[in-house]
Amino acid sequence: MSAFSPLRAALRLRTGPAFIARRRLTTHASPSTRRIDQRLVIGAGVALAVPTYLYLTRARLDYQPDTVPDKVHSDVPDQVHGAKGGKEVNKVSSREVLEKKEGDEFWVVINGEVYNVTEFLDEHPGGREIIENNRSKDVSYIFNPRHPSDQLEPDNLPPSVIHMGQLEIESAYEREQLAIKISKSEEDEQSRIKAKREEYEEKGLGSIVNMRDFEQAAEEMCSKVAWAYYASAADDEITKEANNSDYKKIRFRPRVLRPVKEVDTSTKILGYDSTIPLWISPAAMAKLGHPDGEVNLTKGAASTGIIQCISSFASCSVEEITSARQPNQPLFFQLYVNSKRHLAEEVISKVNRLGLNAILLTVDAPIGGKRERDIRAKGEFEAPKTDAFDKQGETKGVAEAIFSAVDPDLNWKDLKWLKERTELPIIIKGVQTVEDAVQAYNLGADGVILSNHGGRQLDTTSTGLSTLLEIRQHAPYLLRPAYRTPTGPSRELFSIFVDGGIWRGTDVVKALCLGADAVGVGRGFLFAQTVGGVKGVEHAVKIFESEIQSTMRLLGANKLEDLRPSMVDIVN
Repeated sequence: MSAFSPLRAALRLRTGPAFIARRRLTTHASPSTRRIDQRLVIGAGVALAVPTYLYLTRARLDYQPDTVPDKVHSDVPDQVHGAKGGKEVNKVSSREVLEKKEGDEFWVVINGEVYNVTEFLDEHPGGREIIENNRSKDVSYIFNPRHPSDQLEPDNLPPSVIHMGQLEIESAYEREQLAIKISKSEEDEQSRIKAKREEYEEKGLGSIVNMRDFEQAAEEMCSKVAWAYYASAADDEITKEANNSDYKKIRFRPRVLRPVKEVDTSTKILGYDSTIPLWISPAAMAKLGHPDGEVNLTKGAASTGIIQCISSFASCSVEEITSARQPNQPLFFQLYVNSKRHLAEEVISKVNRLGLNAILLTVDAPIGGKRERDIRAKGEFEAPKTDAFDKQGETKGVAEAIFSAVDPDLNWKDLKWLKERTELPIIIKGVQTVEDAVQAYNLGADGVILSNHGGRQLDTTSTGLSTLLEIRQHAPYLLRPAYRTPTGPSRELFSIFVDGGIWRGTDVVKALCLGADAVGVGRGFLFAQTVGGVKGVEHAVKIFESEIQSTMRLLGANKLEDLRPSMVDIVN
């Protein structure tokens, strides 16, 4: 998360030897040997699982086009804190770090480097208590799976975080004191995950025959915290279940005696080729499931010829993802608008600069939904506070921290503001009524995604499929040309996509029969990359492609243009 230019200059002033010398205490307290309460250590894992989203849109913004680092293919280590221009690297002894267990300053160790986070305490989305309870500890174990590998580079540090220098461990005792104490249950959890990963690496993915198999396998390969975040939905999770169950209320009306030996599932999405009418929806925090995170999705999308949309809250930086991109590979970007508009403008500028191909403006999350699995995953380890919802800076789970910087006052006027800052296609993501679909059309959006955020925002809201049916009934002119009525305006470039609850090729085909241009899949690909990395993503695409092809053949269609509303019937 990179600071914008003025703050970068300030950061350099704050990391120089003179400043470091001024910040160090002249007197030190004795090292404390007290053990950290295990509940708070694991609780820290939950809160630190969220990158510092208050700086999210500031992050990763200052790379110029000719200096974007190749984090995927380079042999250079991700964390570069060595001296530049021959200057000596500052060393910090483990004794100095441990002495900060008491006093006014708060230091932590990450990947062999020491950071002063005193002034960052009140900016941390997870609240200051989490950092306070892990002061003078090596938190690499917590930090690395949740953050981009370039997070700690000087240009990406929040200005309130001070890099003190390289750690020098002076004794085995001090090494032990720096280490986070891992509970037996967490050790067992990590052993289980490692064993399952090795099992799939050895035997391959042949036992995974549908996307639900990926879901089941992924649960065994995720930590409790990771699974709570991936699987959680709002309140009673009614909408999450309805997203898929609504597809079960659609029955096919197959046509027979049609030549279906050859079948073609290829299409164009916003003008870009795709082997199937499906893309990878933006889904955050892929590193919680696999060490390579979103880069797995990028590589898998490239090798299978589909399109990935990058989440604003990806656990890999946009530089890492675009470095893994193949030449001419289309990548879309999901945009949450920061309440600090100058930071949002930096993000948009970066998206333009890196040559991404479309912006998905997310509009269904002015605040985070109440995701109770996520809340409980943290609440088990940290006592709940009665006023937690009212205090700024505290969080009740990964999700709430993620949305702490999102502008809750985003409105339709901001579409004009966005269009003035990019020439990329703009798709409104999170439309749940025909009225808003029409509004997006009238105000010049290039399309909409009918989505309820995977059921993670407002529970008991409309599903993407039910909103599509609303559009068919009340505004059919928004649909693909073949399904438009003679009345109403017509603009060929307006696209309608459906997201949420897509688990089968039959679901994809039903959505297309009813007029969708393509569909998005989020959780399914998170689970696939968790289980098998790039190979998992490729296997998931093959599953969808095979199911779409067989559905089309049995339905009597050998190309997507043959799919018609007359081929389906709505049960209820």
